[in-house]
Amino acid sequence: MAPPRPPVYTAPAGEPPKKSPMPWVLGGCGCLTLLIILAVVAVLMINRAKRQVTDFKRDFKSALENVEENRTGPSVVPRSTSSPSSQSDTTTVPSSGPASTYINVKEKLPSSLQSNFVAFSFNYSKNFELQPQSDTNFVKVEKYAAAGKGNTSENFAVGYAWFNPPDSQSDALYDKLLDQLGQQLSGSFHNYREVKRTPVTVDGIDSRAALFQADFKDSAKTLIYGKTIVVHPPGKKNGVTILMLGTSLSRDIKSADDLGTKGETADILRSFKFL
Repeated sequence: MAPPRPPVYTAPAGEPPKKSPMPWVLGGCGCLTLLIILAVVAVLMINRAKRQVTDFKRDFKSALENVEENRTGPSVVPRSTSSPSSQSDTTTVPSSGPASTYINVKEKLPSSLQSNFVAFSFNYSKNFELQPQSDTNFVKVEKYAAAGKGNTSENFAVGYAWFNPPDSQSDALYDKLLDQLGQQLSGSFHNYREVKRTPVTVDGIDSRAALFQADFKDSAKTLIYGKTIVVHPPGKKNGVTILMLGTSLSRDIKSADDLGTKGETADILRSFKFL
């Protein structure tokens, strides 16, 4: 005896046949799979972006450390010396406003810097922080990125330069010192390139600046902008070098020209005074 057949539904005359629910089920599974794939891709992209930011911060910090280790104070006459890019443990005097005033005090400097002492002061906002003393710079203040301390966004450092004879002052002399500083910086930054040189005035003194840019080995091609200024107070043997750095991630700094002319680095440079 043959097994019974399963019932077969036959639509009444004029009624369309019922469709199987399977295509809808399959379609729903396909959409769910697509959503899962998109979510995984989004997570991977976020994690990759986080790694790139971390790598950028590490690379920038490493570049700044190389600047501090390798730079030496430029001199008109060749001598062994050391200078720019960390900061000295001199006096910080709070001002009545939101800024603080840095005053370079000889007695507070390391012995290696006292013979190269230059008296000066400048104001810096609460967004910048005075850095620990080193043997290579008079002072350095840094502005941190939104991620917090240790992630440098901009910095302003003051070192020294020797002028011999003391009354020497010309664009040719400034260019010679800027050449020395450029050679030191080129070894610290990837794809270092000087953009131009331009006259500047610091505390009423005609000076000269070299503008440069570099980058990091990141897919976003994050740029580093820099400006080095050599200033020689007339009649004095020692002058100063001012190094300002920023990145293309900064809200205020979009080119090397902006350093010292826009944003808070401009406020610092305008307040710089020889004492």
